[in-house]
Amino acid sequence: MAALAVAPFVDDDPQPPAQITTTSMTTSARAVEPRTPDPQRVAGGQGTHGVAPVHLKPAAVGVASFNMFRRLSTAHAHQDAMRLTRHPGVDVVGWQEADRFAGALHDLPGWQTRTFPFGQRHSELAVSWRASEFRLVAARQRQVAFGVSYREGRYPFGNRLVVTVTLQHRLTGRLLTVVDAHLPQKIEDFARPGRWTPTINAYRARNQLHRIADIWKQVPGRWIVGTGDYNFDARADAVHHLSSAPRATLGPIAISSYMKLGMDVPPTYPENGRNIDYVWADRQAYAEGRIRFAGQWVLGGFNSDHNALLARLVLS
Repeated sequence: MAALAVAPFVDDDPQPPAQITTTSMTTSARAVEPRTPDPQRVAGGQGTHGVAPVHLKPAAVGVASFNMFRRLSTAHAHQDAMRLTRHPGVDVVGWQEADRFAGALHDLPGWQTRTFPFGQRHSELAVSWRASEFRLVAARQRQVAFGVSYREGRYPFGNRLVVTVTLQHRLTGRLLTVVDAHLPQKIEDFARPGRWTPTINAYRARNQLHRIADIWKQVPGRWIVGTGDYNFDARADAVHHLSSAPRATLGPIAISSYMKLGMDVPPTYPENGRNIDYVWADRQAYAEGRIRFAGQWVLGGFNSDHNALLARLVLS
């Protein structure tokens, strides 16, 4: 098996990223705190000198993960994208299998989308956000695992990618970074759910999970969330605690909505009753109270073979 290599990132968007103009920012890898250039702040109705702590009202944000299913017609994919983004509780979406549907994602009323070129076509990953709530700051794409060709394995797939999209919340000026990913198919043993199946796909998926964890530790933002189709059932993962599975690999740095709110929701992949689509939140931010899961829902009625997972987050 070829050794894993991480391709260098090249941001090939011809448009420069949106600039932050409302506040100046002090940036670290784990948090971004707004500061005001005005040396006089008002605290408790009294003018004070120096920079006082900033107390911002918590923001409720809906983050959804949705696999569009690349075999759909463009018209059906557009119907699905419109249906999801018209939901009043959805503010940010991480898409998978979107490589044929970039045009549809750039044509969502009231929304903006970041897609990524990949070879002669678009990447399968994309992130969209409600334009009234967020503005784009930066976006990156990385290759994190090699694909499998028809000559190498029984279940071929393309090279695996991870995209990170950093958004500025318009109301608070603070940053939210979305980490979106898609693990390959045929990695979980259906005869023994919660365990790897002996395929090259599973080997590459384990490498991909470690790369996702490495990337997560480096991205900026006071709030960091993850979306993706992980092709590994969350309920079975919670039972077996396999050391190299999504829960164990990402658990030290992130918490899924399933881990905090339980599994009392319908499957996100109805064909075999599995919950393989995830919304994650940064574990450190959760421990410090900057992120809270307020609820989760599985949204159905799409043309895709997947349902969408929606998690409502309270960000402070």
